Amino acid sequence: MTWESILIFMPEYDIVTGNKTMNLFYKYKLNDLRTLNILISALTLALLCGGCGGKRGVLFPVVTPPVLWPEPPESPHVQYIGQLTSQDDLKKEVSPLEGLKRTLFGRDDIGVIVGPYALAVDGQQRLFVSDTHGSVIHCMNLDNREYHQFSQMDSGEKLKMPIGLTIIDKNVYVADSILKKIVVFDPQGNFKFSFGDKELRRPSGIAYNPYQQRLYVADSVLHVVMIFDKNGKKINQFGQHGKGNGHFNFPTHLWTDPSGTLYVSDTLNYRIQIFQPDGKFLFKFGLQGDRPGNFAHPSGLATDTSGNIYVCDRQYENIQVFDPKGQILMALGGEGHGPGKFWLPGGLFIDDNNRMYIADSYNNRVQVFQLLEVEKP
Repeated sequence: MTWESILIFMPEYDIVTGNKTMNLFYKYKLNDLRTLNILISALTLALLCGGCGGKRGVLFPVVTPPVLWPEPPESPHVQYIGQLTSQDDLKKEVSPLEGLKRTLFGRDDIGVIVGPYALAVDGQQRLFVSDTHGSVIHCMNLDNREYHQFSQMDSGEKLKMPIGLTIIDKNVYVADSILKKIVVFDPQGNFKFSFGDKELRRPSGIAYNPYQQRLYVADSVLHVVMIFDKNGKKINQFGQHGKGNGHFNFPTHLWTDPSGTLYVSDTLNYRIQIFQPDGKFLFKFGLQGDRPGNFAHPSGLATDTSGNIYVCDRQYENIQVFDPKGQILMALGGEGHGPGKFWLPGGLFIDDNNRMYIADSYNNRVQVFQLLEVEKP
């Protein structure tokens, strides 16, 4: 018995009315009855399981019991929300048709976080993560659950070691320490331009002050912070190698608060330095040591809406929280793989809703926390 062809129709759902419709799915050449039987069996199985589709899942299910810092009976200030390790963690809805295709033909490769280092969230709830081991930028839309990654430039060149990352006018500015320049992409990952290759030796942290329109780039080898405009024109630089006020010893991560104040992880001086937007030194805090408030390898840092300062320490593998004057308030974390535990954490980002994202580099994930009882200005 010879079958010339078969037209297979599968149910789809109208996104407006929710009514079921029949759409042409596949036209397949059939040469024998056995092939037809296999296809019918596969389709029957797919239909019995609802087309193998899946509804949109809860992004961060409630953790029970809650993971809090400090622990009860003290009043909590930080709550663990969840983690992101891959595209699948977005729990995007899978249509019956897509589910069937995955059942029959397997699924496409998914985006997996390998070595997150820096991150930022824009106004559309898009989380951008620089992946130093994967040499890509991950974009995870926390609203519509879409995902894509990018690294390609127009010249055919690709990112090699993306380190710092910030968002300016919806564009993504990436500091690549091997390419020795800043590479700019639009939100979809299309290359726009690059700059800094004549001035920079080892760019690392990057931050933007939208009020003065100043882009700050830490250069760990030159021990300076350079200031550019958003088009890549160098304006100034400050700092030199040393231990004095305004001097640096391998500066890494940067942060600017809503007032334009600049925070610098002066990593191998084991301290945080704070500057006015023009680079004038304001104050510093932190010493090398193992007491509360001391540092071993300060890295990512950020401020909440009350001006409290959060600092990752890659060696202590924790987060220390300081008041706006640099006095220690509390710490959370420690070495490990569970919720709120870290393995060489890198960057840190706090959004306008006091949600904190931490690049847990060697645990291959981004951990997410909610800051509690933080007053907004």
